[in-house]
Amino acid sequence: MGLLETLRRLTPGSPSRGSCNIELQHRVAGDNSSSSKIKTNLAEGPARVAPLAQVTEQSLQVWRTLPAEIRHDPSMASFQMENERIHGSTACNSEAEPEPEAEAAEHDIDLGAIDLEPEEDVASRRLQLQLQDAPGSSYAGSDFLDIKMRPSGEGDKSTDDEATTTHSEHEPHANGPGNAKSQARRIHHRSKRSKEQLKRDKHWKRSGLLVLWLFTAAVLITVGEKHLLEKIVQVPRGEPGKFFQLQQKPTGDFRLRLLGPFKKTSTLLSENKEDSNETITPNFLFVQPQISQNGGNNGSQVFKNILEPWQLALVPEAHLPQAAAVARNRTFHVNEELQDQLSREDSKLRLHIHSNVEQDLAIELNYNPVIVNTRTGSILAGIILLLFYGLLVWEQLERPFVAMICSILSVTALAVLQDRPNMDEMKEWMDMELLTLLFCMMLLILILTETGIFDYLAVICFEISGGKIWPMIYSLCLVTCLVSSMLDNMTTVLLLTPVAIRLCEVMQLDPIPVVMGIIVHANIGGALSPIGDPISIIISTNHFIMDNGINFFTFVAHMLPGVLLAALQSCGYLRLYYRNIDTLRLNEPKELRELRREIRVWQRAMNAIAACSKDAQLVRGTLHGKVKQLKRTLRRRQQGVASTEIYANTLDELKQKYPIKSMKLLLQSSGALIFVIVCFLVQSVPHWRTLPLGWVALLGVILLLIVLNREDMEHLIHRVEWTTLLFFAAMFVMMECVERLGLLVSIAELTEHVILAVNEQHRLTVAIFMILWTSALASSVLDSIPVAAMMVKLVNSLVAKESLGLPLQPLVWSLTLGASLGGNGSLYGASANVIAAGIAEQHGYKLSFTRYLRTMLPMMLGQVTLMTIYLMLSHVVFNWD
Repeated sequence: MGLLETLRRLTPGSPSRGSCNIELQHRVAGDNSSSSKIKTNLAEGPARVAPLAQVTEQSLQVWRTLPAEIRHDPSMASFQMENERIHGSTACNSEAEPEPEAEAAEHDIDLGAIDLEPEEDVASRRLQLQLQDAPGSSYAGSDFLDIKMRPSGEGDKSTDDEATTTHSEHEPHANGPGNAKSQARRIHHRSKRSKEQLKRDKHWKRSGLLVLWLFTAAVLITVGEKHLLEKIVQVPRGEPGKFFQLQQKPTGDFRLRLLGPFKKTSTLLSENKEDSNETITPNFLFVQPQISQNGGNNGSQVFKNILEPWQLALVPEAHLPQAAAVARNRTFHVNEELQDQLSREDSKLRLHIHSNVEQDLAIELNYNPVIVNTRTGSILAGIILLLFYGLLVWEQLERPFVAMICSILSVTALAVLQDRPNMDEMKEWMDMELLTLLFCMMLLILILTETGIFDYLAVICFEISGGKIWPMIYSLCLVTCLVSSMLDNMTTVLLLTPVAIRLCEVMQLDPIPVVMGIIVHANIGGALSPIGDPISIIISTNHFIMDNGINFFTFVAHMLPGVLLAALQSCGYLRLYYRNIDTLRLNEPKELRELRREIRVWQRAMNAIAACSKDAQLVRGTLHGKVKQLKRTLRRRQQGVASTEIYANTLDELKQKYPIKSMKLLLQSSGALIFVIVCFLVQSVPHWRTLPLGWVALLGVILLLIVLNREDMEHLIHRVEWTTLLFFAAMFVMMECVERLGLLVSIAELTEHVILAVNEQHRLTVAIFMILWTSALASSVLDSIPVAAMMVKLVNSLVAKESLGLPLQPLVWSLTLGASLGGNGSLYGASANVIAAGIAEQHGYKLSFTRYLRTMLPMMLGQVTLMTIYLMLSHVVFNWD
């Protein structure tokens, strides 16, 4: 069976030959050299060679139908030797490859139309060849063959290279110059349409932003800042106390904020409820609202009590002079009947403030007469959050600009509801301590980068992992968990993300999946200890929780099983999600592309031979052995370096290329970093904390700059990631406005309502489920820090109600795991996520919101489900307290 007969069997007209295509691609001299090099490097053992005794004349006829590059492969040596012994060295060429003219005559091919190319079509032909060779091209999946004959002027070359077959998109001769021109025209029209669409998108974007600007400008210009009544009130001892007149009557609910010597253990969400643990304290301050009534014909006014009195527990009387001031807030809800009374012009509202201690008290009173309606505010907050995430998914605006727009809209929403915050309040919302911490740590990392330590650590990790991809990823995840349990997760990602990115560049991997793995495990590790992340710090330092016996070791003991389960689940999820290891590569190396092509060529040649006889099976078996050998080599190369020799050479090359650039600078910057880390650990202990973490980092940076005595401060400051800091500041303002609009209060009230609706037997189960899932889902949408701060008050209020009979510890562990793991649900669920994304973008790798959400949201849901099972088993089934 000759080559022409084989081509007849594989004609496009046959509907059953799609899987039997043979790819015969001509290779130029340069490609031959690189291909032979690849083959010699890949060959780790002798290929399967058929015994000479089994090679017959019939099997040689099958062998001659194969392409030249396959016939001359070393695995076909027995067929070559037997063919030369019987027919001579030129018999194969003379039998298997007839002259182009004869073959063209039999197939009615116009050689003049195919072989001769006008000079003006050379560029189109080159474009067509590039489209054929490009991976992922539409030609690669075609079931048709296009026969091309080389010009007769090149007859001096081997006839093995005269016949080539390439894939065609629609018809056998669709790959000619005309098709290249049509392809170029389609690309041009598509580019033109995309430019027009881009222009329309810019127009709509500009128009929408202009409308938002006009609306916010009009509201903020017409509505002034809200100035609250702030006054120091002297409360005399005894029952008479102090009567404080409120000049501005509320039109609805109103809020009071008191600052005085109150007990810290009474920080409850529902302090206005009757079931409160404050009754166990003998010293109280009472705040009773009163409204005036006409006393008779003499025109005197009589005040009567309205609403429930507010009882605030005071510190022991002996400690009153030295007690620190503690803030307390309470919102008084005004019903319709009371609103009617307050709407009368002759009515007045006052506060009767008194205590049961034998000392005069001084307190600071803050009166807010206009409170946003919770339902209306929650709806507006939901709309703002939807707009925030919608703009992030759209990805037409930069992240800091999106945060700025939504923060201004949230302030505008408060202004519409007559609750516009002033500039001092917004400065407090920006959390200058956290911004100072990030700024100083960025400076430390920038100076450390100049020493080359991150490149050096990346080479060390490459050496430890043996050049294997998954051991490297797992080791980074493990180190991230351990470091994040001792340092806060924001510092952890600042330190480890540059190392991970450099290591991925060394191994030619896409850094984004590895950065996402570091983000996830930083949040997981942060939940292990009370000093791991801001969520754990907020929960573990709450005075009510501390007074109920939850210390450092209790926290770690209950968090350790959950953290281990979450870490194992995340590692398994990453391995399953990226089971195709090619998705981890930044750009597939040329060697792997060539190897895949080799496999396809041999596979198609094997499929083209029907196993209808023993001789054909012999040739097919030899081809099958070669395919298996190539696939094994491909798997080894995908997992990392292909051999010990290549790994050793690569490691030596990397060590020479990435040494420590300046040992003196490394020692100086490392000393400052060690000082900062040690102070972080010391200041994380509640009783030892005397200095905010931002001040600690600032002291470390100033120390390093003094030692270095640098003269390029301006250049160093310009390298700080200011866009990340701006994004944080704007997002903090937006989240505080969302909380002030009442969204978090609505979530907490809904959670409490569901827990109270079930009977006492199943109340603990429902409480664990609701707090875990509510905190997780809310943390994935909102920032996890304000969610934890609000939910910890809910937990305290539920436990403080003795009638519910809920234990404290299971609810604390549910809140910690839910808020920490929920931050993995979206790119903006935790501060560490945004920091890592900013570092990656600074290195030229953008982590988009949609990519993170698509990858990590299912993992987060699986983690929370796993934590639900763990908490139910440990605290409901086995009652572990």
